Amino acid sequence: MFKRTLSPMILLSLALAGCETIYAQPSAGPTVAVVTLDRDPHLGTFGTGQLLSWSADAACSNVMKIAAFDPMSRILGGVTDAEFRLPGGETAHLLADIYGDPRSGFQVVTACTNLVRFTPAAGGRYRMIQRFNDGWCEAAVTDAATGEPPADFTVMGLSPECIKTPPGYQRVGDDR
Repeated sequence: MFKRTLSPMILLSLALAGCETIYAQPSAGPTVAVVTLDRDPHLGTFGTGQLLSWSADAACSNVMKIAAFDPMSRILGGVTDAEFRLPGGETAHLLADIYGDPRSGFQVVTACTNLVRFTPAAGGRYRMIQRFNDGWCEAAVTDAATGEPPADFTVMGLSPECIKTPPGYQRVGDDR
């Protein structure tokens, strides 16, 4: 008789996935804006990941996952971007995280987090990028029609609630 059991890591992954809060996108239509998140082209080794979340405010009091990339998403499926919808005319706070690759087995992995704010126009289309390479960490949103950032686009300062550094990672510019 063959008996199949799940490893403790698989069970832990399943349990954690059940706890994750996912952003509920508004239905497609003329009152929403569409945003395309570009996958960081430097994301490509084991131990790296990219995550985008919606936040209720600048204090990250309620954060919900929108999209995520891992190295295998490109290798296996050619995934280079993710598209999502936001309510048009409402200020959006987007929390972008990238966890980079270690430079050697003895150094900690560094990470990059940005919180951006802008008000997407109903019917608008936007591109969001976040790049992290060699300690350089940047996030930007541009209007697809003009190639310019929205007039109210702002990269926000991070409150402590916005920074949830996984064990073994260190944030860029963080001396703690």
